[in-house]
Amino acid sequence: MKGHRVHVWPWLRRPGTRVLPNWLAITIGHRIFAWRLMTDAELAHEMAHVRQWEQHGWRFPILYLTESLRAHRSGRRWYHDNRFEIEARGASQGAIG
Repeated sequence: MKGHRVHVWPWLRRPGTRVLPNWLAITIGHRIFAWRLMTDAELAHEMAHVRQWEQHGWRFPILYLTESLRAHRSGRRWYHDNRFEIEARGASQGAIG
């Protein structure tokens, strides 16, 4: 995996929470943008997204949105039941214990 960078910009909190109330960070390529410092588990979650970006390249945002739509259309939650988020939550659980 190539190097990643974490950017902590407190001003991101307000616009992010308009979309997701518990929003903390977004990963774009190898860059992680967060509104506060992250715990080890939270960083592991975002690093899973870095790996997803590496695996899928420029197609990742399209695949992510498609997966969210698929979850929503099948009556599940568009964010929580997105397979990319499930994978990232698994990585964060591994960092906890």
